[in-house]
Amino acid sequence: MRIQFERRACIAVLMSMPLWLTTAAMAEEIDISDEAMESFLLNAEVVGIQQMLPGSTYPMAVELELHGTVRRAAYKYRPADLAPTEDTVIGEPLADSYLYEVAAYRIDRELGLGLVPVSVIRDIHAEGALIEWIENAMTEEELRQAGDNQGVPESLARQKAVMILFDALILNKDRKSSDQLVTPEDWRLHLLDHSRSFQVSDEVPEAFLSRTVSLPRALLHRLVQLNTESLTELLDGLVTAAQVEAMLRRRDRILEKIALDREKYGDAVVFQD
Repeated sequence: MRIQFERRACIAVLMSMPLWLTTAAMAEEIDISDEAMESFLLNAEVVGIQQMLPGSTYPMAVELELHGTVRRAAYKYRPADLAPTEDTVIGEPLADSYLYEVAAYRIDRELGLGLVPVSVIRDIHAEGALIEWIENAMTEEELRQAGDNQGVPESLARQKAVMILFDALILNKDRKSSDQLVTPEDWRLHLLDHSRSFQVSDEVPEAFLSRTVSLPRALLHRLVQLNTESLTELLDGLVTAAQVEAMLRRRDRILEKIALDREKYGDAVVFQD
């Protein structure tokens, strides 16, 4: 009974505190590898949950503890007994799924980007995506309001150019300014919310086609290396075979655009290095 009371009290305290304030009570943040963060997300005990904004993937803030280290994570899930809608037809790819959060993370790392927070599948209320929380990150609007956007480095613009290419590949047409967070201490871009990506379409968004491509040379090589076998293994259980093939067709169109821009503007403009 006492344990239940203390757990309820912990959750109540977390829910009553602003999210930015809870960080001060947590263990000092340090950079850790993707593997270590995945292990933490999969094995840490859930010690607090805070309901967040409404959404079809039921987003929440979760407080986790493992061996004295406390961190937050975002948690998205879809109850198993939720009735199908027009966007979630049985047997068809979901239009909005927590599975795509993990798929986006894996594609990001396969391409060597490091823009998408670490994401894993874990069962809390139900099976869902548990996503690394990026502390001290702000939107560009919040940076402006805080006066911390003076002299924004060119590196941020380069990261955003890569973001546009990445969104074209996974067909994320739902990118909002609130999904693009920046940590001002290093001007790193962090991309959130990919639950509406990976639709079965050859479409490449106009946001990508209408501007000159800008990317690292290594990214071009990794795009070329993508294939059905490797993607099927990488995204097993997260997307369908049809979604994989649609992504590869979009990849081909992206490669065509890169080739055209290299011919028109030259490698010095297209490549960031």
